[in-house]
Amino acid sequence: MALIYEEQTQLLKRMFFQVQNEVGLGRQEEAYHQACILWLRSERIPFSSKAPHRLMIGGDEAYVLFPDFVVWDSITVELKSLPRKLTKGDLVQLYDYLKFRGDRVGFLVNMGLDRVFDDRIVYDPPTTELIEDWSYWTGNIAFEIRDLGNSVTEAMRSLYDMHGTGYGDEVFERLIHCSMRRLGVSIIVNPLSTDFFRGTAVHESSLKCLIIDNKLLIAYTSLFDDIQFSVSRGLSYMRALGMKWGIAMDFGKKKAQITGLRQMKSN
Repeated sequence: MALIYEEQTQLLKRMFFQVQNEVGLGRQEEAYHQACILWLRSERIPFSSKAPHRLMIGGDEAYVLFPDFVVWDSITVELKSLPRKLTKGDLVQLYDYLKFRGDRVGFLVNMGLDRVFDDRIVYDPPTTELIEDWSYWTGNIAFEIRDLGNSVTEAMRSLYDMHGTGYGDEVFERLIHCSMRRLGVSIIVNPLSTDFFRGTAVHESSLKCLIIDNKLLIAYTSLFDDIQFSVSRGLSYMRALGMKWGIAMDFGKKKAQITGLRQMKSN
């Protein structure tokens, strides 16, 4: 079976190897980037370099993506120069670009080792769903918290409708922040908490969550496709901050999940 964009794939692979061979090993990423620009121009291949791709919520800009190259307006290339093997975490940035653009093919390229590593990704947008669980809120929550929670949840539903799911942590975090700012609520980002062991303060930690109007905690993760860690972390944060109500969410690869949290009184 023929590869998608097989001819274009071979041309790009040739570029990667020629650029590293001529520029040499151990150079900074920008040197390889500029060499790729010269190569693409010499081959008269249409491309854009670091063109802004803006994620919007309503009329507000939440985040801007800058893919290293988009070639033939159909293949996205993310270029690295790292003296180590690439990890799954390095792929997240490329997937962010592919998700936003809808390109079927992308390359994650590392020029930083003694041979070029190029990971060719075929991206097929998944079918996604939104799942909600409010069982810990039903019949228990006060009106003012319920109304605030409903506003926050509606904003997250709108976020899902506009952008789906599948973005990495950095992009998803910015989308949440923008959604909350548009509500006009007060926001505390990553509040500090003193950590104790056997009654002794051992450290002060920044908690990865949002506090909304000093009443509601939002804990979030992305790409897990399992909300349990977000739930457990949210409850831990709520205990540390003395908060009763919260929302946990995970916007995974294939599903977005939102769960209402309630901190039960300990005996």
